Amino acid sequence: MELDTTSHIPKYAQIRNWIQAMISRGRIRKGDKLPTEEELAKMFNVNRMTVRQAIDTFVIQKMVVRQRGRGTFLVNEKPQELVYELDNITSFTDKMKTMGITPSTQTYESDVIEATDEIADILQLGSDRRVVYLWRAKLANREPVLIQRHYLPYQEFKDILEMDINQSLYHLLVEEFAITLHHSTQIFSASLATEEDQKIFGIFGPFPCIVLESVIYDESNIPIELLYSTYRGDRYRFEVHSGQYIFQK
Repeated sequence: MELDTTSHIPKYAQIRNWIQAMISRGRIRKGDKLPTEEELAKMFNVNRMTVRQAIDTFVIQKMVVRQRGRGTFLVNEKPQELVYELDNITSFTDKMKTMGITPSTQTYESDVIEATDEIADILQLGSDRRVVYLWRAKLANREPVLIQRHYLPYQEFKDILEMDINQSLYHLLVEEFAITLHHSTQIFSASLATEEDQKIFGIFGPFPCIVLESVIYDESNIPIELLYSTYRGDRYRFEVHSGQYIFQK
């Protein structure tokens, strides 16, 4: 079985996707033993460390357990924790579907507002400082796990307000506006859930969250969207892939 060596998707992620597909289609069921690392390495013509990295993602999600001397077993067919990966721009809807989770969206506000100086500067707005503002919650199997506040330049994206925004916003940008979501910058910070966020999440009192500020650009390096995402700290893990250490004297 050959991996796509021309794909931007890392080898370990392709193996992970294959295992996930086997689980989703019932080829591997709860209680079943997964193929060994040696078998998978031979099957995909990769080294064992690449296979181990793929399986580690299921360990983190508490879907599989390794038993010394026995092997690796599937204990949950769906993730018990959600993982946000930093290697590509991702759609919540697409990500949940690949994890076997049913995604949905609850929209609380969609409007045209005047951008603050900070937002206008980030989005590099001209004299028209209006933006489309969307305030939404993303649900995994009907559980609110993420709150999003989107800002998009009004003149380019005002038609979004006439569309069904309880679907993937990135699908709309690509399909309806022919936008290429080329790259992004992302800044993380720790925070406590506000009273407003607590009501949406269905929690009470101070609660740890991760706030992600991201700006998405097109292929011409023009900012398309400013997004503030608030993730439930007890439901998400963030996975970062780092390159080789470069020694500097």
